[in-house]
Amino acid sequence: MKKTLAFKFILLLTVFALASCSERGPIGPEGPRGPQGPAGPEILPITFEFNASMTANNGFEHFQGIPSQIDVFDSDVILVFVLEDYIPEDDLDVWRKLPVIEFNNRGTLLFDYDFTLIDIRLFLDASYNLGISDGLQDVLIRAVHIPSDFLAKARSTDTLKDIETYNELESFLGISIKKLDL
Repeated sequence: MKKTLAFKFILLLTVFALASCSERGPIGPEGPRGPQGPAGPEILPITFEFNASMTANNGFEHFQGIPSQIDVFDSDVILVFVLEDYIPEDDLDVWRKLPVIEFNNRGTLLFDYDFTLIDIRLFLDASYNLGISDGLQDVLIRAVHIPSDFLAKARSTDTLKDIETYNELESFLGISIKKLDL
């Protein structure tokens, strides 16, 4: 009896396994497109360039104001790049993101930056006393302002768990949800 039951069970598993190995049927027609969603915000990073010199005369630092056309908020970030090289045969600029660290026979030289809501400070720092020969003169800098928002201010997925009704969902999304008659 047990052998018969085990045989039937194995036979049943084999039938299901072989049946699932058959070819897929034809793919059905594509369904209708959904309605166009609302346009997203047009927020792009903004780039600006300037020349900077960090010499003994200015304490090996350069302050650059952020252009007035750019609104910088607490959550935004600014990335800074220095023109590293130019490849004339391809007409290509080579940019390097700061910080740049140079190891030389006197120690370590750091070319870095920090920023506030109103300016960018470029500076040289070293593991040794900087001298006149360590300065940089008229380097081309590219700064990129990247708009951002703090995660705590963004809509939390925990809030989605609290939505219980259709009206609460509409309120959360800030849109009116159309009902489809089928």
